[in-house]
Amino acid sequence: MSVEERLSALEARLRTLEDQEKIRRCLARYGFNADLGRSEEYVALWSEDGLYDLDGGQLKGEPALREMITSPTGPHKSQIENRSMHAVGNLFIEIQGDTAFAEGYSVVWVRAADGVHHPRTAGYNHWDFRRKGDGWLMTRRLRREVGGPEWGGETIKSYVEAPA
Repeated sequence: MSVEERLSALEARLRTLEDQEKIRRCLARYGFNADLGRSEEYVALWSEDGLYDLDGGQLKGEPALREMITSPTGPHKSQIENRSMHAVGNLFIEIQGDTAFAEGYSVVWVRAADGVHHPRTAGYNHWDFRRKGDGWLMTRRLRREVGGPEWGGETIKSYVEAPA
C-alpha cells in the first residue's frame, strides 16, 4: 500500500471517528437541552421533518416537536423540565456517508418533590441522522420502553450476537 493510499485510509477512519463524536455530542446536547427547557436549542437538533416515534404515538415535524417541549400544560414542562437528567449509554454508532444511525439505551431520572431522584422511564432507542454542513441533525428517533413488546432493536440484537 502506497503512502498516499495509507494516508487516504487514515483520513477516512479519522472522519468516521470525528462523525461518531459529533453524533455523541448531538445526543448529549439533546438531553441537556430537554432537561433545561432550552426549546430552541432542542428543536435545532432535529431536521425540519424530524420524527419522534414513541410507544404512545408519534411527533412529526418541527411544529409538533416544538409543541411537545414548550407546551405550558404538557408533561415536559410540568413533570420533566428543570428536575430531570437524560442519560444515554451503550451507544452503537454507524456512519454511512452523509447519513448515520445510533442505537442505545436511555434513562430519564426525575427529582420528586421530596428531593429523591427516580427513574421516570428507560428505553431502547434508534436514532437516524443526516449530515448538515459540519454537523448532524436527527431525522428520526424510535424509542421503546425496556421490557415492552417492541424493545431490543434488530441492530442491537445482531451486534451482540455477532462474533467479537
